Amino acid sequence: MKHEFKLEINLRIKIHSIMRVLFIIIILPLLFFCKPPELTNGCDPKSKSYLLGTLIRFAISDSSPSCLPSFPPFDIDYWGVFGGSATVNSMEIYGNELILGGSFTTLGPNVGSTYYLDTITGKIVSHSDCPFLKLNAAARSVVSDGNGGYYVAGNFSHVRGIPIQNIVHILANCNIDFTFSPNPGSPPNIYSMVMFGDKLYIGGVFNSWDGNAKNNLVAINRFTGALESFTMDTNSAVEKLLVYDQKLYIAGQFGTVNGFPRDRIARIDLVSSTLDSFVPSSALNSTVRALAIGTISGSPAIIVGGAFTTPRNNAFALDLSGTLLAWNPNFNGIVDAIAVSGDKVYVGGSFTAVNGGTARTNFAVNGNVHQVIESNGQIYLFGSFTSILGSTRNYGASLDSNTNTLREWNPNFLSPFPYPSAASGFSLDGSRIMIPGVIGTVNYVNRSNIASVNLTTGIPSNWSPSIDNEVSVLHIKRDHLFLGGSFTTISGQSRTRLAAFRLPSFELSSFNPVIPTGSVTNLISDDNNFYFGGTFGTVSGQTRNNAAAYTLDNFNLTNWTPNPNNQVSTMFDLGESILLGGLFTTAGGSASNFIRAVNKSDGLAINIPTNFPDSDVSGFASYNDIIYVGGNFSTVGGSSNQYLASFRKATGVFDSNKFQLNGGVFYNMFISNEGLMVLHGAFTSVNSTNASGTVFINLNTNQIKAWDISQTGVTTNQKRFGNYLFIGGNITEKGNQPYNGYHRINLPNLESF
Repeated sequence: MKHEFKLEINLRIKIHSIMRVLFIIIILPLLFFCKPPELTNGCDPKSKSYLLGTLIRFAISDSSPSCLPSFPPFDIDYWGVFGGSATVNSMEIYGNELILGGSFTTLGPNVGSTYYLDTITGKIVSHSDCPFLKLNAAARSVVSDGNGGYYVAGNFSHVRGIPIQNIVHILANCNIDFTFSPNPGSPPNIYSMVMFGDKLYIGGVFNSWDGNAKNNLVAINRFTGALESFTMDTNSAVEKLLVYDQKLYIAGQFGTVNGFPRDRIARIDLVSSTLDSFVPSSALNSTVRALAIGTISGSPAIIVGGAFTTPRNNAFALDLSGTLLAWNPNFNGIVDAIAVSGDKVYVGGSFTAVNGGTARTNFAVNGNVHQVIESNGQIYLFGSFTSILGSTRNYGASLDSNTNTLREWNPNFLSPFPYPSAASGFSLDGSRIMIPGVIGTVNYVNRSNIASVNLTTGIPSNWSPSIDNEVSVLHIKRDHLFLGGSFTTISGQSRTRLAAFRLPSFELSSFNPVIPTGSVTNLISDDNNFYFGGTFGTVSGQTRNNAAAYTLDNFNLTNWTPNPNNQVSTMFDLGESILLGGLFTTAGGSASNFIRAVNKSDGLAINIPTNFPDSDVSGFASYNDIIYVGGNFSTVGGSSNQYLASFRKATGVFDSNKFQLNGGVFYNMFISNEGLMVLHGAFTSVNSTNASGTVFINLNTNQIKAWDISQTGVTTNQKRFGNYLFIGGNITEKGNQPYNGYHRINLPNLESF
């Protein structure tokens, strides 16, 4: 399935590129038949070479640094990391691959809480065909609009990063319908939706809508979202809606409707918008969760499920007048969902037996079934199960109602579907299904703490070594990918906290140092050695406290022993020395509070920098021979320096405070060769510029520019790719859209400051 998906994306990328090339083929003859300006400077916008270079960059989507305009590549939705702590600790780029190291178990598309799938294969409809909705919180119900689009309702506040509260209309072309603009006001807890005529009926738990008192049931115009005059207040939750024969059946936990006694089930005439006299002949003693229309003894019947013991155990049937029928499956647990196909009734829930003892474990699955849906003779099941009829199906499966056999449909959901959710809608031709749920992913692939994704497609490569614990740092040098962390095995082979893969084969190297305890969290190199730090005491049987080095020629452990007395969090190459930062108070044989440069030859301390911060250091970067230092400190050498400071490489003397981080600590920074700093932290402002968590700083002018996109999660690392910057950490959202572990931003031009 994954290979088919790759082929589909690659085909679209090729079409995109072909269109650009065709554009050039059309334009080039015009250039040759027209006399060009008499200029030869390739960076002069008036020159022929500038125009030709620009066209070529357009054709190949070139965004690398240049005096020529840059053009973004094909719209890419990079697969996110999930499972574990879903964190990307480090990134490297090799060829056309972005390599990710961290704590995760899977990679999958960042879809949010709705899944738009093919009904034959279970494959997700690609982001290029239909952009993911990226709802930022749970979705619970989907209703087809009858024209190829969908209404989606839930607990979300944003759709594709746009403020839209709780309910959205998606058109057949996958665009958001902005003419549909309901105003719930206080966020409702929506359980169920149905459409009838020009109205959309919504049930759940709420007490107002658009400033009007509306208790648990409301009707809105399906074209505009405006509140309708319809009023049917219930005194408790409405959990299920069903339309049949111009009647709206409502069910849930209520005991009254508009003050009239209605014991958990009621019926409303949709032509007159009045509560009718329908009352079940037997009282219920708890919640109704499921309703369906079926045929019993040749007549239409209302089939009811839920969590009750009267008039039957968890399921019963009524005729259309409300009379209790003899039908009695006698489930021994809660019924959450019911679907009917022909003369068969499919029931899902948390029961394990039917008819007083016959074993029936929710369709022979190993967990609960919370939603059952029928479409064109196919039954779709959703819940907390991971297998059905002996086959692996993670939280979603489909049966053929004619043969009662399991279909090949296998979306492979990462997250279960709790009750109530997965009330799905289908496309007009039945080829696609829109499924609401919790934020997660689908069609995912297993990857254990390390993976690579294609920079052009955003899809994972086939490289999948199994690493048994967190990867903290990646570093490429001399055709080797070095990695450090807290792992002890890679693909079943012993590799304790430090290892390497050979490039370009990505085969595990025989390099196998033994670091029995602690973790390797940072790694740098020069032309001769690679240096690593973290929390450890020995390396291959030799004492090396928290910092050590290997030669690059033959991987021999060097005599470099700076011996810091606590964690090394960050390192930086100063040329003749290595700058260490962390939690230590001594390093290189000298008192060194949280920062110290040590010689490369012997690890002894040198007098750089000349002052110390009052707390730990966690990041270094440089520009124009100025070393920038980030951490948890508030002073350096007794002078105020709030979380960010700088010193001169040549002298080690700290500058007076340039940048004051206000309201929160430093996380991470990146500095481009051109002098653009991208700074992340928990701050709310830098100097006098309001900035929530991220700012851009032009180090040539010290001007500050706030980032106007919000991010949820801590940034721990960044990696540049052309005019883009990948940002990694325990990230869950960017711009109110789900992005798990990392995302990509455009780097601003320094001229824009």
